[in-house]
Amino acid sequence: MFTNILIPTDGSELSMQAGRRAIELAKVFKARTTIMLVSPTFKQLTDEGFVGPSMSVNKREWEKSVAERASKVLDAAATEAKSAGVKCETVHVFRDLPHLAIVDTAKKNGCDLIVMGSHGYGGFKQLVLGSETSRVLSHSKVPVLVYR
Repeated sequence: MFTNILIPTDGSELSMQAGRRAIELAKVFKARTTIMLVSPTFKQLTDEGFVGPSMSVNKREWEKSVAERASKVLDAAATEAKSAGVKCETVHVFRDLPHLAIVDTAKKNGCDLIVMGSHGYGGFKQLVLGSETSRVLSHSKVPVLVYR
């Protein structure tokens, strides 16, 4: 029924639990998985057009830090997939609109199901703007299974 399941994660506990359930589902269907993490693009902090020394962030250091965190999260999820005998590919994308990155990755990689948590690291922003999950649901042409 499913051949490639996209598992977006942000490293939150719920998204990792959703990933575990997606891996179980992939095993049942003998499907492969594509596990992805979306990171925001680099932005320099400024105050009224002035970049002060305490506000300056080195882009290379920032990207290295973000990539290390992404690698840690993706490696943990990939290890779970591989130990369950499920083929796995990992993808790290820099994009400011995670839901569009998820939808685009599903299309690009030929995914026929997206499995994601009902919420992740969102906090107050999530309450005000709505969750990335609801945005994926409204933009995806691929079925989305939401884990609560």
